[in-house]
Amino acid sequence: MLRVGAYARVSTGREEQDTSLVNQKLMFEKYIQDKGWIFEKYYQDRKTGTKAKRPELIKLLNDIEQKNIDVVLVKDLSRLARNGELSYKIANLAKANGVHIISLDGMVNTMENNMDMLGLLAWMYEKESQNLSQKIKSVKEIGASTGKYQGSTPPYGYYLEDGKLYMRKDETPSIVNRIFQEYINGTGVDTIAKNLTLEGVPTPAQVINKKNAGTEWMSNTIKTILSNPHYTGNLVQCRTTTISVVSTKRKSLDKKEQKIVKGTHELIIEKDVFKTAQKLMLERKKNLTAPKAHLFTNVAFCADCGRGMWFRSDRKGYICGLYGRYGNEKCSSHTIKEDKLTNVIIHDFSDFLKGVNLELLSKYFQQKIEKSLKKSTRELEKIESKIKILQNRKLSYIQMRADGSITAEDFKVSNSINNIELDELQVQKFALEAIASNHKIDLDSIKEDFLQYLYSPDIMPELIHRFISRIEIELDGTPRIYYNFQAPAKNLIA
Repeated sequence: MLRVGAYARVSTGREEQDTSLVNQKLMFEKYIQDKGWIFEKYYQDRKTGTKAKRPELIKLLNDIEQKNIDVVLVKDLSRLARNGELSYKIANLAKANGVHIISLDGMVNTMENNMDMLGLLAWMYEKESQNLSQKIKSVKEIGASTGKYQGSTPPYGYYLEDGKLYMRKDETPSIVNRIFQEYINGTGVDTIAKNLTLEGVPTPAQVINKKNAGTEWMSNTIKTILSNPHYTGNLVQCRTTTISVVSTKRKSLDKKEQKIVKGTHELIIEKDVFKTAQKLMLERKKNLTAPKAHLFTNVAFCADCGRGMWFRSDRKGYICGLYGRYGNEKCSSHTIKEDKLTNVIIHDFSDFLKGVNLELLSKYFQQKIEKSLKKSTRELEKIESKIKILQNRKLSYIQMRADGSITAEDFKVSNSINNIELDELQVQKFALEAIASNHKIDLDSIKEDFLQYLYSPDIMPELIHRFISRIEIELDGTPRIYYNFQAPAKNLIA
């Protein structure tokens, strides 16, 4: 009996879209019941379909990879992805793990080898998203030009009403003034953030009652306030734009492309004060020395508060980041020397390798590799056959265009889809050929090389980040190390 993972998605968190989610789930339940399958898991996102970073989609992809489900069920392909590249990645991942994809609109069903429309649908949905994105941008630009604030969250110190900013009647405007004055007088953003936190000043997230709002001010929050031109009483909007509908990266726009409307609301910061702050930020950025990277940055954490450990050259090791910023009021030092932590890891790996029965392990892996090789060879033959079909199809499109059987636009779309599929198959072919040419394993050599790497300062950072997921430092400086790999099976240990 097949296990089904059903994925539903809407674009926003608006309440009116709740009905869509309910309807999608009801459709899934009926379809699965009619088939006599098992409703194994339900995934639900409130995010745009053009991006891959969706919490429930990530869970779905993990379950596909772990083979926890046999079928992915969606209302239509656009719910899964409005991004051509992402669509193919999901389809390839599902295929590699023997998981089927079915859309309730009947356009995609890998059980019936119905994948012909995947490329065209992905292209259409991405194009539709691009058009919608452009329309939204145009509406925002028009609103910005008329002096309406286009963001959903007002700057710290203001509240938003009917598209207009108004100064808050609390301490927040004076806090904004304080931040600017302290920065201009020479106080750094880290120190400003530290002092506001120790004084218990509500953070911007707390002021607007944001869920899970943090109580600590961050240096980036201070920088955001210092660089926000809205505090001068002018609306300066459309300062950045997304590179593309499928990208999260943004680029800054020239001043002539920005929408600036002067005198739309009461100012908190005088223009000359704001300009002075911008000049100082630019100068300090130029003179800022890049921090030196250390072995256990972003790997070692305080066992009590969970904050990252900070390297201190005077201690030749690490201390709790929260303690480093606020002292004993927030946490304690949890100090550990860098060379001590390094030696612990080297010792752990040496002990691990001493206990491995290499002969038995070699036979085990060789059997696995040979089995995989046979499977790869069969897959390679299938892929080569598909490549020939697509190459012939490409020639057919060219002939049809030459004969006038299809329009230039149809030829462009069809040929583009064909080329995408062809490129995907070529990548798979190269990967399989690489596997076929490298199917012998020499564990003795690997062990020897690995032990040499342990003592190499050049390879240590890679070793740490590849094999260690997290290190927690106890109050007395004892490290608790979480390795990515599990202990070998008992029959593989000498």
